[in-house]
Amino acid sequence: MKKSIVALAVSSAALASVSAYAAEDTSLDFYGNIQYAYTSDTADGTNFQDNGSTLGVKGESKVTDDITAFFKYELEFKADEQEERSNDDDNGTAYNESKLDQAYVGLKGSFGKVTVGTHDTIYNNALQDAVDQFEYLSISMASGSSQGDTITYFSPSMSGFEVQVALQTKGTDDSSTDNGDFTGNAGMAVLKYSNDLMSVAVGYDSRENTAEDDADATSGIAVTVTPMDNLSVTAKYETTEDTADYLGLAARYGYGMGDVYGSYANVNPDSSQDDNETYNEYALGVTYSINSSMYTYFEIGNYGSDVKDEGSHTTSVVGVTYVF
Repeated sequence: MKKSIVALAVSSAALASVSAYAAEDTSLDFYGNIQYAYTSDTADGTNFQDNGSTLGVKGESKVTDDITAFFKYELEFKADEQEERSNDDDNGTAYNESKLDQAYVGLKGSFGKVTVGTHDTIYNNALQDAVDQFEYLSISMASGSSQGDTITYFSPSMSGFEVQVALQTKGTDDSSTDNGDFTGNAGMAVLKYSNDLMSVAVGYDSRENTAEDDADATSGIAVTVTPMDNLSVTAKYETTEDTADYLGLAARYGYGMGDVYGSYANVNPDSSQDDNETYNEYALGVTYSINSSMYTYFEIGNYGSDVKDEGSHTTSVVGVTYVF
């Protein structure tokens, strides 16, 4: 018994020392948000719904004076209602299903940054986000690789230039295709240049591990000009081989208590497509900050098309988000 007590005391002291050491070089943060939206669509009616509420944890720790290890794990969940389990589950008990949004580990330092895991693709971040900038609505853009199973390298800024490369690997297990998954590797690359007035990004996504009938590469260029600290204007051109060309324009203005923003997209399908008529989409929005943690927004847009299956329709949305 005495030996057990002594062993327990030694173990506790060792763990305390490790915790104390870790506390000096490790940071850990919990964060999240709750998002609600009330939508009205001329085709689908009205709906109150969750708009992507998340809960996450992130942290980092020193490896050397120049290198830091870090991680992020984020789940997305529905905050608007409880869903009933199917009859195969326990007694029909109500529950709330969550799904992975982001999860990765990495190293950063003077060499740049390397991540392994799941997050928005470098192509999407560099070329598409500035135009598809909405809280709820969306604007058509070129197809890209899915998230996940990705190794990414971000270079440090070198006289305004940055290089980003990524490899998404789905392995070589052909049996996974029975579940809708696809095998093989897909490479992505982005070259960026930024100064005080403008930024330019050129990107390429090979999309080689998507479905065989949708494996055409996507490439594009985006230019953002910031003539004032609170105003940005973006122009974007993308093309997916044998699929469509996409022209996008966007502007965002910060008025003090929030932002006013709008985007326009022109979609020109390839002649090989069944629906190959050119069409336009547009959307406008405004946010208002209630305080540093909570804001509300209104958006309206026409982002369908008569030449697409869903038809042309107008959607408006009022939403609220609390960030913690």
